[in-house]
Amino acid sequence: MRTLFVAQRVSNDGFPLVAPTSGWRLLCGFTLALSLCACQQPRELAPGQIWGYDNRAGEGASTIQILYIERGTLLGDVYFVSVRALDVKRLGRKIRTTEVWPLAFTREALTISLRNYQWSEKVNRPYLKQLDLWLLEARDGRAPERTFTVPIKDALNQIESDQPEGEKRRFAEV
Repeated sequence: MRTLFVAQRVSNDGFPLVAPTSGWRLLCGFTLALSLCACQQPRELAPGQIWGYDNRAGEGASTIQILYIERGTLLGDVYFVSVRALDVKRLGRKIRTTEVWPLAFTREALTISLRNYQWSEKVNRPYLKQLDLWLLEARDGRAPERTFTVPIKDALNQIESDQPEGEKRRFAEV
């Protein structure tokens, strides 16, 4: 087996400053360092974050922004999001809208949909009136009726097709 010396300098005591190492160890260490750099820790979800998500055909530029998180509900954490850059068909005609908000999702439904974190920006606050409506209905035990438990693209399809489960979970007109 060959020995590769990384450094040939010696200390005042005559010992090598860097111990000899085999090429195999060097290669394994380099590979391990690369793999650790490539693995990203999951990002903690927070208000203001913009995410790419598993969207519908033709809506590749569509993103979501997390507006608010209601923690510790009977459904677990509920995430209020804005969905941007959509093509929505309603009542047989195609309407281009830039944003649908707020939509409430369980953590599981949201995380299934998320693909890549893009950036963060300050949350615009006009959704607060609709948030108050959700909180009032949640106190009356109707949070499950107002919260999506399906991925974002399925929720948008429910809203678009005027299915009752989509209509009652939508807070604002599209």
